[in-house]
Amino acid sequence: MAISTMSPRLPSTDPRIPVLPNGRRPTWLVVVVVLFAVLPVLMAVADERIGLRLVMGALTVTILGAAACLHVLFGTIQERLLRIDPSASGIWFRPAPAATAVPFVLGGLLLLPAVAQIVVDAGDLPTIPSFLLTRAPYALGLLGLGVIVMSAVRLREPAGLHLTTEGLTGIRGRGRVDWRWDEVAEVGIGTGPVAKLHLIADGAGPRVEAPMLALGSDPNQVATVVRYFRDVPSARADLHGLGPVVLRGVDDALRAREG
Repeated sequence: MAISTMSPRLPSTDPRIPVLPNGRRPTWLVVVVVLFAVLPVLMAVADERIGLRLVMGALTVTILGAAACLHVLFGTIQERLLRIDPSASGIWFRPAPAATAVPFVLGGLLLLPAVAQIVVDAGDLPTIPSFLLTRAPYALGLLGLGVIVMSAVRLREPAGLHLTTEGLTGIRGRGRVDWRWDEVAEVGIGTGPVAKLHLIADGAGPRVEAPMLALGSDPNQVATVVRYFRDVPSARADLHGLGPVVLRGVDDALRAREG
């Protein structure tokens, strides 16, 4: 699936909220996760029991892999960036492929210590006779299996947010949107540490909040586009066209309105 990336400066009177905490990439969090690998590495190097080395080695790979997953996810978040499906009619904001793949990778990484412990138990390999150390890998494995299953179930839902002539659909894992345009009561951005698209249905309808990872696009920009089509019904006919063309038309219309 091809994804087109654009970084327009869509005119908006709303104050911008950063897509990353304090507007900076939290690389310190990746470093903290890496530091958790120090202990299993020391145990694997210092202890001669092959069973313990095997499990600690697998745990090290899991931790370092989780740090790499965080680094990849942070790399998909960028101010003003819009990711859209260029082949779909309307504007379909699609999450980065990494945002879909990382949960499966992370689930597989969490399975590694359990697989190593199975080998240790099956081969009766020497290890520390501790209930916690020999059962914890299985707990991680169950967690990893749960992550994989939940991620697979969510694949049935449309990812991102699709704007069509009829309305809005999508947002996987952050609530479900399948609303007509006349059902969209409020469109905005939250006041939290990072930007989240807020959508509220009319009446006592549901409320949906989606960060950039769920949308694949800067929520500030997405809110501007959604609000434009909600407020200008005559412009919705343009959503029969392809996403990049429609988006450029929105940009032109907003700038003309400003001028």
